[in-house]
Amino acid sequence: MRFNTYILGLMSASLSMIVPMSLHAQWFGCSSDMINTLRVVSDGDWERVPMITLDSDETMEFSFDEMSHEYHRYTYHITHCDAQWKPSDLLESEYLDGFNDQPIGNWENSLNTTFDYTHYTLTLPNDDASIKLSGNYRLSIQENGQEVAWFRFLVAENLHNLSASVDGNTDFDTYESHQQINMTVNMNGLTVRDPASELYAMVMQNRRFDNAVINPTPTYNSGGKLTYEHCRELIFPAGNEFRRFEIVNMYDNFKNVDRVRFHDPYYHANLLADSRHHAYTFDFDHNGRYLIRYNQASDSDTEADYLFVHFSLASDRMTEGKMYISGHFTGGNLISRYEMEYNSQEKAYQATVLLKMGAYDYQYLWVPDDEAQGQTKPVEGDWYETGNEYLILLYYRQRGSRYDRLVSSLHPLFYFFFLSIVLGLPETAIPDFVRQILLINKVAGIIMGILVILSVSQVFHK
Repeated sequence: MRFNTYILGLMSASLSMIVPMSLHAQWFGCSSDMINTLRVVSDGDWERVPMITLDSDETMEFSFDEMSHEYHRYTYHITHCDAQWKPSDLLESEYLDGFNDQPIGNWENSLNTTFDYTHYTLTLPNDDASIKLSGNYRLSIQENGQEVAWFRFLVAENLHNLSASVDGNTDFDTYESHQQINMTVNMNGLTVRDPASELYAMVMQNRRFDNAVINPTPTYNSGGKLTYEHCRELIFPAGNEFRRFEIVNMYDNFKNVDRVRFHDPYYHANLLADSRHHAYTFDFDHNGRYLIRYNQASDSDTEADYLFVHFSLASDRMTEGKMYISGHFTGGNLISRYEMEYNSQEKAYQATVLLKMGAYDYQYLWVPDDEAQGQTKPVEGDWYETGNEYLILLYYRQRGSRYDRLVSSLHPLFYFFFLSIVLGLPETAIPDFVRQILLINKVAGIIMGILVILSVSQVFHK
């Protein structure tokens, strides 16, 4: 079924107001009201950061839906960017092996869905284009020379210049509402004469650009090593675990869904009413990720339907700011499409978002007027126990070079409730593979805690 004129008009009015609130970057976005569900999957792993390793066999898949069954000749254009996401002073031939502006040839129409859409997929590298240099990249999707959507992604070198830990004992408070990054930059393998001008670091929490820390000042520089300890710039509000919902078919009741109803010609899903958190709330979240899934389909990419998802947050009206829904599915965009309106009769903030079937993490961010950074404290609260995922990126531009290399990346994780508190292990003692297991599914931590409790109970029983 095609977009009807009423729905198209609503989305066009909304998208005409999509203007980033700041100069902060976002992971993806679109300028067409017919483009939806932009996704990036790194080397087949939907949970990974949009990043691949230079000179490896890793691939990156970009996909999106155009909301009709009409074929569109989309082309793609890859641009190398500096550490601040501005186009680099490089010739295309210096960073790209192959050619830009090639058509996207992989597309397929949706099957048995109320919303007609065509699913487009692009994989890099491919026979026409591959990346030659590390750094930040912007992928532009164009039709007749006009950009309709875009993605940002990373290509990193496999250097090991970073080490870091995350602690709830910060220079602001002690195990209350913040988390602090302590990190070290080892300059081995790099010819650095002036770290202040040649090195550039960025630290993100749960892939958010709006509260990212840009190029913090090291505490001290000694012996080819930059150390960041007790660095107030690297203190983050801890937030709370993400809320989440699942709609993997239109007939069963799933997590946080009140009801799904068909109102001709489309499906609508009402989520259970949310409220402000007044304490830390543990849940099996994925730190903001989302997964497209229809549990009765052989191919969710083309068989999962769209539906209007209705969000509701019970709250008194707040002044001098705006409320937004946030999660990886928004691309980091704090824009009108995800802004909530206050309903005085219901005494709740409400929003309706067109989404594809699947599982979604989300949270509510309050953005004060004249500010660009979302705040978790007003609705979610800030609790040091929160299991946050951090991303540290280290860029290097040697004297005389014309571009920023992404030489190293690190993914420190704050989640050691059982491993560090129950077992008494410091976070730095937790092996990387254990951290990855916890990141994928935090149930591992609970299982460990249960085993410890059972062991203790057996000792007392004896």
